[in-house]
This record gives sequence, structure tokens and C-alpha cells, in this order.
Amino acid sequence: MRIAGWQVPPGYLRWAAVGLGLLAVGIVAAVVASALGLFGFTTAAEDAGTRVSASVAAGAPCSASGATETVTFEVDGTDRQARFDGCGHAKGEPVEILVPPGPAGDDLVVHSAGAAVGDRAPGQGLGFVLFVVSGLAGAGYAFLIRRGPRGTALPPALRLAS
Repeated sequence: MRIAGWQVPPGYLRWAAVGLGLLAVGIVAAVVASALGLFGFTTAAEDAGTRVSASVAAGAPCSASGATETVTFEVDGTDRQARFDGCGHAKGEPVEILVPPGPAGDDLVVHSAGAAVGDRAPGQGLGFVLFVVSGLAGAGYAFLIRRGPRGTALPPALRLAS
């Protein structure tokens, strides 16, 4: 077969078609995995909680691991107090927090609004790419296992040149 004046063996076209088919299957698998929520990117930023301004009631130094501070804030007209998973703030310092949705118990832990909300789009795209590449790498490895040691020839059906 000739493509743009070049003679291309039929075996090369067969392998190119197999490679493109594996790439298409990998992309479809990544889309299905994402639709099922297997990448872990199903939680939207607005589901993280309510953004509230709070005041630090008791600060904690950052020298201790797992340091938490106490903050006071107002939600639905009620003054609340909760543990804040931050450190290094002075007493009375204002901080922006995210109050998680749902009923607030006595052991409520709130997070910094700036740290809890992030951009997930780059990580999701990278997850898709790595999923597809790993599928292609697995297919290539299966071909090498099928082929056997370097000294043995491929079966006639798998040879590139006919």
C-alpha cells in the first residue's frame, strides 16, 4: 500500500490500527471510570461547606504536630465554637473557615476556607492521561509476554511485514 508516495507494508498498518484502537479503548475506559466517580473527583467545591468569617478564641503554636485552635463563629444566627485545624494564629485574629454541611455536633472540626477549596481540573486531566497511558503500557507488556524471548520469532499472524 502507498501513502503519500511511500510504500508501507501491510503489517505496519495493522499495528497502527491496533495502537489507535487501544488508545480509543483507553479513552473510553477513562471516561467511564470518571463517570462512575472512580477518580475521586465527584465532590464539587460548593459541597465542601459554608464559608464563614470566624475569630480565633484560643491559638496554638505550630511546633506541636496535630495542633488545633478554637474558633468562634456565627451560623444561622447562633454563636458556635469549633476546633480549627490550623495553627499560628493570635487570639482574636479573624480567619475565613468552611463549616461542613449537615448537623453540627460538639466535636465539630472546621477547615480554612483558602486551604479546603482548590482547583481540581488539572488533577482530573492528569488522572485521565495516566489511566490511558497505563492501559497502553499494559497492552505493550502483554505483547512482549506473548512474544517470548528475543531470539524467538513472532507467530506469523503477529509479524509486521507479510
